[in-house]
Amino acid sequence: MKNGKFDLKTFLNNFELYLATLCFIVLTVMLTLQVFSRFVLGHSWTWMEEFATIMFVWMIYLAISAAVTHRKHLKIDVLLEAVPFQVKKVMLIASNVIFAAFNIYISVIMVNVIQLLGSSKTTMLGIPQQLVYIVIPIGLIISVIRLVQDTLKLLKEEKKDLGASKPSMDLDACERAWEEKKAAKAKGESV
Repeated sequence: MKNGKFDLKTFLNNFELYLATLCFIVLTVMLTLQVFSRFVLGHSWTWMEEFATIMFVWMIYLAISAAVTHRKHLKIDVLLEAVPFQVKKVMLIASNVIFAAFNIYISVIMVNVIQLLGSSKTTMLGIPQQLVYIVIPIGLIISVIRLVQDTLKLLKEEKKDLGASKPSMDLDACERAWEEKKAAKAKGESV
């Protein structure tokens, strides 16, 4: 939402993050209910753990794609900081290409595995196994799309922005705000 209005571009850039968050919320609520029921009421639902496992798998593979979107996926950047700008750019692009190729390779394997599952169903819930595991190739293909988007962005980036991701929390800004509050409080007391 921007200015209180729904923004389609923002939604499309973050939809996998929203779905992963929804899976996390459902997972948390269900496991909390299971713990409460088991230890307070003395009863546990047998299907709850199977459902939690399914939610966890879905959350992880959707979150991989969301991490790629925001450049928060795992990477080792020690070497990147030591090389010149053009080399760094080439290495980041090569990294994206290799990661995308790996995702495509695993997706093809998973599609074959999902086809082998046939009409099998989960033990407790009776959900088709294919539905449970289809998120793996879907999440990896969405990651490939996000990697292509990132590679196109990398091609246009200048030296100061190259490969940068915004921190989840700007600690320097928090520290500046704290120092400003402390200075304002000290100034108010000394007057």
